[in-house]
Amino acid sequence: MTNFLSHEHRTVGWLRQHWFIPLAIAIALGDVGALHFQDWSQPRLFESAVLFDFTIVLPLLYLWCYRARGTAVILPMIGLASLGIWATSHLIPAEHQHLLGSIAWLRTLAIAVIVLFEVKILFSFYKAVFTSDSTPEDIADKLARDVPLPPWLMRVLAFEARMLRRLAGLLKRFFARLR
Repeated sequence: MTNFLSHEHRTVGWLRQHWFIPLAIAIALGDVGALHFQDWSQPRLFESAVLFDFTIVLPLLYLWCYRARGTAVILPMIGLASLGIWATSHLIPAEHQHLLGSIAWLRTLAIAVIVLFEVKILFSFYKAVFTSDSTPEDIADKLARDVPLPPWLMRVLAFEARMLRRLAGLLKRFFARLR
């Protein structure tokens, strides 16, 4: 009995921390259900409602749920809005898409911002690998402090740092022999 209650307590704790996930699923299923069971007599209304839910409501709910993480929540929120534009473009039939054509550039802009941020992270990682005398694990730990990363990704980055250092050493020895 005690084990059951502790499991139930963990579930409640998880829902308190991540209430966005079941709410987002409910909103998405509600929108998909509404699109499936309607007659398309007012396509602009349906398109704008789904677009509003997927690109404004869900990212703002995500921001509200994970606001304690600070500015680290901004990039996933931008990605979620971009995903909302993409999902809406697949849910609304092409002949009923009126607003999506005019805001498609926002999705491209959001993806560009995300890619630039990832390039910045990778550049700082590679710079730390090749310019410091720290161990690869220390470099991965420092990167994880700067950018919140899951533990499994830290291990992957440390492994990558070790492999890059070995490759750099191998290339240095190879080119030293050629001289």
